[in-house]
Amino acid sequence: MDQLLVPVGMTVVVLCVIAVALCVVSMVFSFGMKRPKVTEYTLDQPWENGPTLFSATDIEPMALSRHFEPGDVEGGSASGKW
Repeated sequence: MDQLLVPVGMTVVVLCVIAVALCVVSMVFSFGMKRPKVTEYTLDQPWENGPTLFSATDIEPMALSRHFEPGDVEGGSASGKW
């Protein structure tokens, strides 16, 4: 087992150095790329999308490692005027 320590260790070190070098090279070549500008939404603009509400009421009960109330594992829902 001790005979494999150096070859396996050196292989891992060499692969890590190659991976880091490839990451640096990819970052150097990505600086010249043009990325699309993301339009930022502000509150003075009209909201043209529907509401996105997520509810976690359909999840299965799970076993928690502490004492819990029934509301801890059941999600709620949101409602309001949009």
